[in-house]
Parts: sequence; structure tokens; C-alpha cells
Amino acid sequence: MTTPLKVAQIGFGGIGLTVAEMLANDEDFKYVAAAARPHHADSIYDILGHIPLVDSPNGIIAAKPDLLIECASHEALRDYAAPVLNAGIDLIAVSVGVLADQNERLLIIAAAENGGSSLQIPAGAIGGLDVVSAAKQAGLEEITYITRKAPELWKGSPAEDMIDLETVTDPVLFFDENAAKGASIFEEKLNVTATLALAGIGFERTRVNLWADHDYPHSTHIIELKAMTGTMRIELANTVAPANEKSSWLTAASIARAVKNRSFVLKI
Repeated sequence: MTTPLKVAQIGFGGIGLTVAEMLANDEDFKYVAAAARPHHADSIYDILGHIPLVDSPNGIIAAKPDLLIECASHEALRDYAAPVLNAGIDLIAVSVGVLADQNERLLIIAAAENGGSSLQIPAGAIGGLDVVSAAKQAGLEEITYITRKAPELWKGSPAEDMIDLETVTDPVLFFDENAAKGASIFEEKLNVTATLALAGIGFERTRVNLWADHDYPHSTHIIELKAMTGTMRIELANTVAPANEKSSWLTAASIARAVKNRSFVLKI
């Protein structure tokens, strides 16, 4: 009988709870710890049983997981990544916008090298990253990431400081910058741009266009690229995770698949 992979997880909001539900009854995995806000305790116990709840990287390390799943926030990834990787624990992360900061990126890479571990990045809310990686090898010249979604789906984000979401009638392009600036301003909203930049031509050369558009009731992700071999456009409209109307169901499914198959888009 195969020994189950010991798993710990940070973050049990909409995406995190959905991931836990997808993995809870799989005999190949055993949850050994969870780091979450206290008000999530009952939901965690309902899905995973009475596993230890911790509130620090040391708590995760003490549980001795083989793998840590991060579904929390940029702040959480900054706090947990280096100590956990240094301890030799592999990490699958959602909040990869943190890597737009070169200092953070180098710190995490050094921790993984020191601990003999790895940071693994699933596709998340977008597809086509295998094509992007292939195009990079074939001479990728330009790449633009475009998000179109209804104005109400931008509420609670920095978009509120850029446009009046309540008065939008026609489609509005309210952000046109590179991925480095996009990830630093929008953080969790633009984790996908960090994944795209890492798979492609970097944060400075990857363009980001954000639209508030009533014609798109769900988050729609578009990748446009130009390479020496030609041009390509990839479009994906996501439904939302049941527990969080602002989170992509595909993100949760992508994480669960990465854990189950140990298949991921990028490994650092």
C-alpha cells in the first residue's frame, strides 16, 4: 500500500475550501495541518476532520508535511515560503504575484535551493501556458494579458480608485501597464499575470490590459502573443467558485490537479 503524501494548507477561503473538498477523500493524501483564520475552523473540521490548526511557519514545519498548498494571500506567501522551503518542504502556490518583486523572487529561489525543495506553480485561472512556453522557445516577441469582466466583479480591488464602477455603461479600459506594475498594484487579482510572465518573457515585457465591461458577466482571460512563428489568441471565460463569487472554479481545480498529478506549469 502506498504511503499517503502528507499535506498541509494555508488559506481556506473560497478557493482553499474547494481545494480541500477535492482532496479530502483521496487516499493518496493525508492532511496533517492547516493554517487559517479562526472563523474558518468549523468549515475545515467539517471537510478534513480535527486536524491541527496552526498560525505560523514553525507550526507547519512541526507537522512535517511533504507538501504545503498556499491558497491564502501575498502576505501569507511572503511569511511562509522561505521558512518552509528552507525546511525542505515543497510548496504549491497560488499567490505568485509576489514573484513580481525581484527581491522576494530571489529570496524564495535561494530558500528552495538551500532546502532542496521546490516552488511549484499551477496554471490557475488561465490555460494555454504550454503554448506560451513553447512560443518563448520559438522567439516570443510580444505578449498581452487581457481581463474583461463586469464592473461589479472589480469591486474591492484597486479598480475602484481608477474608475467609478457604479457609472460604467460602455466598456472601459482602465489599466494598461506591464505585469510588474499590475501584480504589485492588484496583487491577488493578477496572480495569473505573474504566472504568464514567468512562463513567457518576464514581468517588464508582459503587457496587462484590464477592462470593466458589462458584456462579460464572468471573468474572461485573453492572451495575445506574437512570435517569430506567428500570432495567437487564447480566450477563456471562467465560472466562479461556489464559496466565493470573485474566485475562479478553474483555479481550485488546477491546484487540486497539480497536487494529485504533481503536474504544474512552472517549477522554481
